[in-house]
Amino acid sequence: MMSVCFHLSFTDEDRRFFHVPVRKKVMLLGIYSQIKEQVSTREVAEHYGYKVSRKGMMRCPFHEDKTPSMKVDKNFVCFGCQEKGDVIRFASKLFGLPPYDAAGKLIEDMGLTVTAENRPEVQPGIRQKAKRERTEKQQFEQAVNRIYNVFCDYLHLLNHWAEEYAPRSPTEDFHPLFVEAMHKRDYVGYLLDLLLYGSREDKAFVVIEKGKEVDDLERRIRGFKSGDGERAPGGDSGLTAGHDDGGCEGSSGNDGERSGEKLHYKRRSDPVL
Repeated sequence: MMSVCFHLSFTDEDRRFFHVPVRKKVMLLGIYSQIKEQVSTREVAEHYGYKVSRKGMMRCPFHEDKTPSMKVDKNFVCFGCQEKGDVIRFASKLFGLPPYDAAGKLIEDMGLTVTAENRPEVQPGIRQKAKRERTEKQQFEQAVNRIYNVFCDYLHLLNHWAEEYAPRSPTEDFHPLFVEAMHKRDYVGYLLDLLLYGSREDKAFVVIEKGKEVDDLERRIRGFKSGDGERAPGGDSGLTAGHDDGGCEGSSGNDGERSGEKLHYKRRSDPVL
């Protein structure tokens, strides 16, 4: 009589899965399949800031990768360190999370629509709905970011005008740009505070109310940058000094309450949400 013994190799992740009750296993697999149906590894990588080439190649985040060696599409595979898997494993490895927690992070960060059970009747349309919601969220973030950066540049201009065009004597007439700076500086600082620290409703209000104004303001600032706008004495347009670091400085809100504290607003490329 001959006995045969099979030696199976399981990861810690596999062992944990085998100890999950059958009903919960089915639910987890249902959630994972819904996530993989709605979003690809490439979309997740790009969402978290990784640059992916047109051919789907990127630098592997799991080893010191000097040249892109990871291929990402629906799944991923690295030709350098040999890591591979689906979008759940990618997020799990990227953030050092168990698969279930990684799935939860993907649902929240990517705005996915996932049901507790993998019922066939709720599957059609989920991908389209999730993609639409994700697109709307991204468009809103982009709008908030753009308005924030335009107002940041504008506040820098206002601060410059307040100093450059300040009257040198009691009899000197107020320059229009100095008047504008005095009228607008605190209000622009208030709008920047809303965009940085306000609720989603506050930010939506600024986006809706100030959208058209920001278009005009952006063109005007572009004119100063190119030298077409009104220049300060000495040929300084007001967008040179202190602008290299992308920052703008101003006092926002009630000066008495802030005890003269100056707030520093930095232009941003990441979402301010």
